[in-house]
Amino acid sequence: MPRALLLAVPVLALVGAGMGLVARPAEAPPVIETEEPSPSPSAPQIVVVDVVGAVARPGVVRLPAGSRVIDALLAAGGMTGDADLFAVNKAALLRDGMRIYVPRPGEAAPAGSVGTPSETRIDINRASEAELVALPGIGPTTAAKIVRSREAKPFARTEELQTRGLVTARTYSDIRDLVTAR
Repeated sequence: MPRALLLAVPVLALVGAGMGLVARPAEAPPVIETEEPSPSPSAPQIVVVDVVGAVARPGVVRLPAGSRVIDALLAAGGMTGDADLFAVNKAALLRDGMRIYVPRPGEAAPAGSVGTPSETRIDINRASEAELVALPGIGPTTAAKIVRSREAKPFARTEELQTRGLVTARTYSDIRDLVTAR
């Protein structure tokens, strides 16, 4: 009998411990709270553009990012009566640092003004990788190399794409009229 008792006591203890675990209510998992940094009000982004030519008040104007050429023209007092109304795309989005030249009939806009061929070229010092990939012969790898190269040293001339070994002579001849280095 003592032997049976010696075996029964540990067995009963194990069964009791097991019952205690089963009958015990489950603990709720710990709650982990994270604090999101509250968005601090940032200064509204602005673009600064130069409006010149046949406008009432030529000069530099500051406008909210996302503004259009028409907004810049209005900020400069509007076009004068002798302005060529169809020479400027008034719906174009503004980019910081751009020049808007409103010509008079028969007058050509200076290079670099909105709507001129040099203004529509892709600036290799500011273009995104996606803009660079849109150029003929430029893939994602080459676009990434161009961005890394300009971060090390901005391009002074477009020819540096070739002299720095970023594009072949053939690719450069395909894109030289499509790019600029401002």
